[in-house]
Amino acid sequence: MGLHHVSCRVTASGVDNTTAIVDAMEWLAGDEPKITVDKSTSYHGSMVHLISFKLSKNKAVKQFINKMKTADKTIIAENLSEKIDDNNTLHIRLCLDNLIEQRVLIINSTQKSVKCNIKIEVYPGQTAIGEISKILFQG
Repeated sequence: MGLHHVSCRVTASGVDNTTAIVDAMEWLAGDEPKITVDKSTSYHGSMVHLISFKLSKNKAVKQFINKMKTADKTIIAENLSEKIDDNNTLHIRLCLDNLIEQRVLIINSTQKSVKCNIKIEVYPGQTAIGEISKILFQG
């Protein structure tokens, strides 16, 4: 596949519908989601839920990528080199409101979002940009 793993996380406040957010994350994670919900308190004392998952099995990663392929990837394509760090990880954000409706919308950080990190397999003679371009923009 060309990917090591995918991890996504979102922070929900005490007034957010945590059940709907967990359902959306389960949909995004695919068949075998292991969603983690950590309850905590914010600096000011209000309840906060940290909701996350990590996909490392090929089948689950492929399901995630297939959902990404349905989205408009213009935001990624325009700044691809800026969205990949030195560890060959692609950082993207998905609109939480759209995700609750089981739609994938890639956004910038101005809206409430799910942060996703996609770790790219890169071997000698390959580049992270080249490998993720094959996965997301071709086929």
